[in-house]
Amino acid sequence: MPAASLPRAIRTIRGGLALGALAAALMALAPLFDLVDGPAALPRGGTHVAGIGISVSAIAITACLAILVGVVREILWVHLLGLVLTTGVALVSGLLVIVARTSGNFADDADLTMRAGALLLVGAFWLALAGIVVALVGVRMVAIAAPPPTMARTGPQQRARTAGLAAMLGAVGVVIVVTSGIAVAYGVLALGDIRASGERLTGRGMAVAGVALGILVLSALAAIGGVGAWVAQPGGL
Repeated sequence: MPAASLPRAIRTIRGGLALGALAAALMALAPLFDLVDGPAALPRGGTHVAGIGISVSAIAITACLAILVGVVREILWVHLLGLVLTTGVALVSGLLVIVARTSGNFADDADLTMRAGALLLVGAFWLALAGIVVALVGVRMVAIAAPPPTMARTGPQQRARTAGLAAMLGAVGVVIVVTSGIAVAYGVLALGDIRASGERLTGRGMAVAGVALGILVLSALAAIGGVGAWVAQPGGL
């Protein structure tokens, strides 16, 4: 891909982050509505309505504004920060619905009804995941369009700059999910540098590990969050 395609790659990343900002905006609206209702555990015959605190709105608005900075600024680290925040929006949105559905305040095996707040969070969850995918496609386009890295003509073999970060963030992402997106991004950038250098740069294994771990965690997030938001029941999934 010629360097002239770099602006298109940046626009793609911005488009993904715009979806993330929209997801955060939906998340900010969710506390204004009930999430889930159904038969209460106590008193028998009563109804419990689950909701979330207004503090979620404040957090989501802050995330939305921060992600929007990545939409308007052409700075890679700002884009990557936006990717972290978008991953966080997906994670928190899915968790909030699952936690509401599994509340001990509902009767066991209760027939639960999703209300507007939960539907907003489910929409935020899937929009954020879509934004992550679009942004990572843009990162891959950047990796392909970027010029070959500058390398010393003599001396020991060098490792791709972001390969080690990709592996580290991929491993961390198994526990702290929000780093999984940038693990994929750094891995893709490292693989692009290695390819552009004619394989003179090392670190392919680390880069592949970061990409693989990041994709694995994001796939698990999509599966657990996407399904759990609809089928989780009081007492557990």
